[in-house]
Amino acid sequence: MGKRDERPSPTESATKFIVGSTKIGGDGNRWIVKGYEYKSGVTKQRWVRYYPYMESELKGIAHDGEGLFDDGYTTVVEHLRTRADPSYDTGKDVSVEETDTLIKDHTDTDTMTTTDVEHEGLDALFGDDESPEPVEEPTPEEVVEIEKETVMSKLRGSVNVPEEFKFADQLTFFTMLRNIFRGKNILVTGPSGCGKSSLGKILADITGKGYYSFNFGDTMNPSAKLLGDTKYNKEEGTWFKPSRFVKAIQQDSFIMLDEVTRDRTGDLANILMPVLDGQKYLALDESEDADSVTVSPQAFFYATANIGREYLGASHDLDRAWKDRFTGGIYELDYLPPDKEKELLLIRSPQIVEDTADKIVDFAKRVRDLYKSDELATAVSTRMCLAVAELVVDGMSLIDALKHTCLPFYPVQGGDDTERVRIVQVIQSMGD
Repeated sequence: MGKRDERPSPTESATKFIVGSTKIGGDGNRWIVKGYEYKSGVTKQRWVRYYPYMESELKGIAHDGEGLFDDGYTTVVEHLRTRADPSYDTGKDVSVEETDTLIKDHTDTDTMTTTDVEHEGLDALFGDDESPEPVEEPTPEEVVEIEKETVMSKLRGSVNVPEEFKFADQLTFFTMLRNIFRGKNILVTGPSGCGKSSLGKILADITGKGYYSFNFGDTMNPSAKLLGDTKYNKEEGTWFKPSRFVKAIQQDSFIMLDEVTRDRTGDLANILMPVLDGQKYLALDESEDADSVTVSPQAFFYATANIGREYLGASHDLDRAWKDRFTGGIYELDYLPPDKEKELLLIRSPQIVEDTADKIVDFAKRVRDLYKSDELATAVSTRMCLAVAELVVDGMSLIDALKHTCLPFYPVQGGDDTERVRIVQVIQSMGD
């Protein structure tokens, strides 16, 4: 038996198939063809063990040739989603088996293998910090320059940018994922309605962490919100009930601290200082012998903030000490460029006519330009654009949808209707 017949991957060269095709290997597991680009500009195709998180990469067909299907082969997605036995393709329980770093363990040029670890979310891509970096050995016939894999390159190769959120720069998305993997808390600032909160939920879903959201503007009792409260009943007497926050910080969790600038008392920020820095604890009261809760190393904090003159209690900048707690960096999100915002409208409201989407985006851009030139007190947000699109899809005219959604943000104040008149003029121009 030849060397190619003995290896665990499929016997055929990966170069015979398109990227995204799969086939059962000599080890009985399913393998997928992936493309790797080297510094020299040359792209090579390799066999890589297939795992469930790779489903988005399935583009080819399942070539089995083993009599496993009535027609010899079928589409990959159809096959993997309809088989009654989910462990058939991987040989393992797909609900718990994931993949660690890619490790070259033989010299065939078109095969790469993977090491299994029991992790979910981003840990499935990287495993422990001690995991060795992958090393590819060139064939004797050809020596190529191999670019060392990094956390960022693994993320780009394994995670797709979500369609439901449009980034002006994709580097922002992958840097955020890197910080979540490294446990570096991040703070996202930007105008209201640009997608800060929805982005947090998307990141939590991608990473597989438990999602908890805490809004800083919806409480009159900060200590009860973060710590808990004292309760009383006749049967049990007085007892302490820990808050949701206490539960969240002890888990593998994604904790969103939403609208942190709306905490006008400053109490929430003060309580959170030791939680977010290297101390990693939460004191349940201020006594010398107070109980404290240790923050789990897997707990990640994602904070959002609106900063600007039009936001109540947010005209000031954040405290420097508070900023320093977000070691993953501060991301300043802005409204999307017109082309990206249009793409988002078409994705969220697929029934909308493209010409109408163009007009909504154009309207938003004109109003934002007026805001930047200080002719208006506030701008039109992406959230408002999405609301207009939904109204149009449901049968309202574009002009009426714009008026219904936007005019309440430009009220007549003290008899001065300057801003409202200006907005009405822009809205009416959309009907031209």
